[in-house]
This record gives sequence, C-alpha cells and structure tokens, in this order.
Amino acid sequence: MTTKFTHYLLEKYSDDFRKATETPFLAQAGQGTIAPGPLKEWLRQDYLYAYGGYIKFASALLSHLHLPTHPSSSTANTERAVSVLTFSLSNVKRETEFFISTAQQHGLDLFADETDNSESETGGGAKYGLLGEYNPVTRSYVDFLHAIGGLGGIEEGLVLLWGMEVAYLTAWNYAKSQRNLQPSSGELTETQKALEKFIENWTCDEFVEFVNGCEEIVDGSGIELGSEVAKRCEEVFKRTLWLEQRFWPTIE
Repeated sequence: MTTKFTHYLLEKYSDDFRKATETPFLAQAGQGTIAPGPLKEWLRQDYLYAYGGYIKFASALLSHLHLPTHPSSSTANTERAVSVLTFSLSNVKRETEFFISTAQQHGLDLFADETDNSESETGGGAKYGLLGEYNPVTRSYVDFLHAIGGLGGIEEGLVLLWGMEVAYLTAWNYAKSQRNLQPSSGELTETQKALEKFIENWTCDEFVEFVNGCEEIVDGSGIELGSEVAKRCEEVFKRTLWLEQRFWPTIE
C-alpha cells in the first residue's frame, strides 16, 4: 500500500510536530490558568499572521491553480482544492472577527494602547522596533507565507496550508484535553470564559472537516516520495514546524 505523503511527514517528524502542538502555553490555556497578558499578545500576533500573511497566501495559491474548463475525474483534486481555498479565505475573515470580538467582550482588547516609556528609537513607540507590531517569529511566518504563495509550486503551497492547519487543530485539541485539570468551583474569570469559546471554536467539527480537506488535496496531488517536488515539500513542512514551535509564547 502506498504511503500517503501527509502520513509520511507526520511520522517522520512526529517529535517536532509534538513540540509544535504540546506547549506550556497550550496546557495553561486548557487549564484556564494562563495570564491575560500572554494570551492577548498571542491573539494579537495570530491576527497579524492571519490578516497580514494568510489571506495573501491563500489568494496567491488559488490564483496558481490551473482551473479545468471541463471538470472530470482527472480534475477532481483541483476542484477540491478550489473548494478548500475559497473556504479558507472566507473563514479566516470570520475567524479574525470572532477572536477580536470575543477578546473585547471579555476584557482582552488586543489593540489597546499599551505603550510604555521605553519607546523605540525609530520613533512612534512601535513595540518591536523596526518590525512594528510584528514580533520576529510572526514577521518570519508572514514572509514565509508570502514567499511560498508567490514563488513556490502549488504542491509546496498545499503542504504549507495543510501543515499550518493540522498543527493548529492538534494544538487546540491538546489544550482541550487539559480541561479536566481546570478548577471547577466558583465562577470562571473573564479570561477563562474567553478561552472556553476559543477552544470550542478551534476544535469544532467544521474545522476538523476543513483540515481533513487540506490533507486530502495534498495526498491527491501526486507527490511521489523521493522526487524533487517531494523534497521541496518536505522542506516546507520542516520550516512550518519550526515556526509553529516558536509562535507560541514562552511560559514558565
């Protein structure tokens, strides 16, 4: 039986995948013990990644597809890719609006003015100096999305899309698995209420279906192990895991 390319990647890089999806930040998020500060900062960076990188990446990937004039069994994977990518574009807008509104509802205003006396020498008090609001990892992630979306092959782009999404789903399922450790007595704090909504949203059946769709179009792309395309795609997956491992805030 031929090994699916997605299964090959997950098996070969299982340790790195676990490091990207099981972190102290996620454990504390699931337990409801995380402080508002790190959660706000992660949400802000996730917004910048999604709005500044993901939308342009998915749009570029969609534009690179060779759309069939006469749909047939041989073009089924392309048609699935169109469905997945158009959903991803509409969904990312809904998602960013959801977590901004949810955060604000529970006192986690992501864009409140939190400048201090240590303003950047470049002027304007940008939190990360020359990078502005982007922290170094987010800036690297957005640049990677733009590079693969603009210059990479369609297979590389599909692997990047799937890699990001399967890591995100797995990470929040891990957070959800920590819920049994959350204190059950007393009322939830506003941060805990927000986390309940976030975790439910990021592990819902609709998202699972979307991630499965991403996997299907990668495995339907005809990527042969050992080929040059497979090697490039593997490098993309490795880079994705490297970024995912570092995207989560460091929590003691």
